[in-house]
Amino acid sequence: MKRRALILGILACVSWSTVFVLGRLTISRHATDPVVLGLYRFGITGLVLAAGVLALGRGRELAAFVREPGQFLFLGLSGGFAMGFFVFLALQHTHSIVVQIIMNSNPVLIVPLSLLVGERVGVGKVCGVVFGVVGCVLVLSGVSPGQVHENPHHLLGGVLAALSGLAWAAYTVFGRRVVQRHGGLVTTTISMLIGGVAFLVACLVMGKGLVLPWQGALSGVYLALIPTVFGFTAWYVALKDLPANVLGPLQFIVPIGGVALAIVILGEQPTALMLLGGALALGGVYLSTRQR
Repeated sequence: MKRRALILGILACVSWSTVFVLGRLTISRHATDPVVLGLYRFGITGLVLAAGVLALGRGRELAAFVREPGQFLFLGLSGGFAMGFFVFLALQHTHSIVVQIIMNSNPVLIVPLSLLVGERVGVGKVCGVVFGVVGCVLVLSGVSPGQVHENPHHLLGGVLAALSGLAWAAYTVFGRRVVQRHGGLVTTTISMLIGGVAFLVACLVMGKGLVLPWQGALSGVYLALIPTVFGFTAWYVALKDLPANVLGPLQFIVPIGGVALAIVILGEQPTALMLLGGALALGGVYLSTRQR
């Protein structure tokens, strides 16, 4: 049972590591609008998860949104919309290595946000925040001149990636109690549905066409089904048989695997300063999430 849970946890992390590379590939090389790609990803995810909840006979649990609309709207707009909106825009402006290292450093942002909900923060976690921030700055400043010339809005991409990480950190911190009350599946389903609706509204307001080229549409379906529906489901199933402190370290697979894929598939070449910054950021994540 534990072996199966470990395999599911690894597969979930591997699937998450493909998001940034595929997103960058689709947006930069196949003329795919990042906002419409977000609509495909989160809209399809919400519909598939809702169908799964109904198939399990738990449809009535979705009425939790009516009882706590404010809580779910916040989660849907932060983790379901803002996170995806900013990360896909970031991939439009800078390399996937930069985006994924900054985005996956979001646990260091959970520490200061945890203070807002009354959680205690030790010295080790504060050091983790410092390491993480310094690491992200080094990653952002370590891009070669050629890469900056290729992406003139590189710094904007880094800022957008940081905003995406902040949105996910907020979703994590303020969603804990909601998950405890309603479970991961119901909370994620409602959040993704709200996120999908928000993306649809954004597309209509911004005058976006809702039809993507076939490469973009295929990527949107993949991003919805594999790293989102399968990834989240596999992770929650694994959590039933393994404690979080065992599964947690597996998440380091995401940035490491993502960087490797970016080098092989996209031909992105990290500089020594970027690698140093990435190592510091990962160290910061470890200190920020380490339990006594």
